[in-house]
Amino acid sequence: MIASVRVSRRPKGNPPARQQPSQDQQPTVIERNEFWQGPLPPPIVLDQFRQLVPDAPERIFAMWEQEAQHRRELEKASLNGNLRTVRLGQWAAIAFSLSALAVAALALALGYPSAAMVIGALDIAAVVGAFLYVRTKNGQ
Repeated sequence: MIASVRVSRRPKGNPPARQQPSQDQQPTVIERNEFWQGPLPPPIVLDQFRQLVPDAPERIFAMWEQEAQHRRELEKASLNGNLRTVRLGQWAAIAFSLSALAVAALALALGYPSAAMVIGALDIAAVVGAFLYVRTKNGQ
């Protein structure tokens, strides 16, 4: 069995005494916060900036335009870097494949037909597998 114990300094059934506001209390303060989302503030805020600094809106727009141009240049550089990496990989794959076929042809010329067949078959299987992997990865 659990017993409840009530600890209070006022008698049971008496509500707490209400305090009357005194002259010493501070006045009520109402705080208002505003925010915006996006690269540019709303027109009302731009007007407020203009009151502080006459050319502030023009400076804000110029800064935004520079930032947008910089972002586009970075994205373009990133895209070009990715394309360069893909092209380099393609050229390396072609070089490897042609080298493997050359080794297979050399093995055949030196009288090792089974080695030539294994090297050539693995080379062709690797190229076909790479094309099929790319096609299934893209969902085609």
